Amino acid sequence: MEERLNKLRKSMEKSTFKELSFSEKMRKEIHKQINMPDESDELLTVAILQLLLHEKTGYELTGLLRSRGFKKFEDNEGSLYTMLHTLEQKRLIASCWNEDGIKFYQIIDKGRKYLRKQEKDSASGCIVIKGLLEE
Repeated sequence: MEERLNKLRKSMEKSTFKELSFSEKMRKEIHKQINMPDESDELLTVAILQLLLHEKTGYELTGLLRSRGFKKFEDNEGSLYTMLHTLEQKRLIASCWNEDGIKFYQIIDKGRKYLRKQEKDSASGCIVIKGLLEE
């Protein structure tokens, strides 16, 4: 696998990245961001609120968060429901049950305001980028 990745990298250096140049400082910052775990409660909250712009179940959220690289809920999906309950208590999201007994969650006005503020205040921009990658 490593050999194939090295070949891909060399190929991309010849074509895709040929015109790009990064200073050593930029390279270090990029590596720092790549290797930094993005699983703070604040980032998780923002990711959940971004995903709840459209109604979703907890199960759907687990899959979408996993696809965004969040691993906190792997082997512990119950902690997601604890977090959803907390967001509901803070009146950032609301939940409702459908006729089949399935619970759905969706962001509400106070949550939208909180989300906009967090995205605006995000210095690194990584929260906004994650939001663009939704679904």
